[in-house]
Amino acid sequence: MFGFNKEEVYMGYSLNDLAKVRDVLQCNKIPYSYKVMNLGGRGLARGHHGSFGLNMDYERQYIVSVKKRDYEKASYLVNGVLHSNN
Repeated sequence: MFGFNKEEVYMGYSLNDLAKVRDVLQCNKIPYSYKVMNLGGRGLARGHHGSFGLNMDYERQYIVSVKKRDYEKASYLVNGVLHSNN
């Protein structure tokens, strides 16, 4: 969406935190993109051994990026929503 003109404002494993980040960016009209990285190991190792012993809470990593010009404001908002006591 943004090419090389973007900065990551969130990288984590919580779907709940991802929802909070997306909500605060949408409410403040800051355009963003996100991607989901499946770290579950679809390769041969998992095919032969399954997922026994893997912590499924860390199977997917979520990354949210914004335009560089919006990074400072977005970072402030994201930190606020993720570190609030609510």
